Amino acid sequence: MRIIRALFSAAKAAQTTEISSWDKFFWNANGYNKLGLLSDDLYTELDDTVVEALKRIPEEVKNQRIFRHNRAALLSMNKTILPEDQWTKIEEDTPYLTPHIEQIEKEMEEKRTWEDKNPL
Repeated sequence: MRIIRALFSAAKAAQTTEISSWDKFFWNANGYNKLGLLSDDLYTELDDTVVEALKRIPEEVKNQRIFRHNRAALLSMNKTILPEDQWTKIEEDTPYLTPHIEQIEKEMEEKRTWEDKNPL
């Protein structure tokens, strides 16, 4: 699943204003959009970088994420999906956590570099 997510995010990063039929196929094949989830909702809180990124996002965005997770869990337990008009559309899937994660990873790399050059 990580490989698929990585490929999807790479394709999404290189995406132009047009969405190809391959992108739409790949989007629907993932299935999380049928539960109302965004791609950044798939990051788990087991990673320290994600935990730190979640601390940096506004409270309203956190609450929306929790709502989407709870709704997806309920739908999964009931073995059902949302009606098609409520599926997350590919145009609506904007990264809200990825920019923070990338920034944190850069900060961590900078800190490691500084500590390597300046040992105690």
